[in-house]
Amino acid sequence: MSEVIVHEMKYYGGEVSSDVSLVNYCDDYYEDYRKICCDCFRSLSLATNLDPDEFYTREDMIKKKDTVYLMFIKEEMVGSVEIHDNIIDHLFVNEKYQKRGYGKTLLLFGINYLQQLGVKDIILYVADINKEAVQLYLNNGFKITKTTKEHWGN
Repeated sequence: MSEVIVHEMKYYGGEVSSDVSLVNYCDDYYEDYRKICCDCFRSLSLATNLDPDEFYTREDMIKKKDTVYLMFIKEEMVGSVEIHDNIIDHLFVNEKYQKRGYGKTLLLFGINYLQQLGVKDIILYVADINKEAVQLYLNNGFKITKTTKEHWGN
């Protein structure tokens, strides 16, 4: 098992707007979604002794379909964000499209979506080892509100 430092982060920024058009997950996207997600989290998984190819089953993803939003350019999946309750989760960007602002776009979509629902306490969780994600969140109105140590892997 690996000890992982995990930050709970809360949004303290202002109102945001988002005009990006995302689509809900459906089973047609399973293989692409799985590959891109596993690729994006591969180094984090390996660093924390998790199987980098372990993933949700098709059935699990179908259950989550109403909370998973996908971004495409033409027919290619750029990234995804999951939104449930007051939490922004599983935000990732296809490695081919990283460092172009799509992570911020997905994050702002998530914040805007929750704000439109009237959610006041928007939170997310991020492993400290994922430095780029931590910085993205800090740069966009989130502050670390709690840090815990968790044990991941075998």
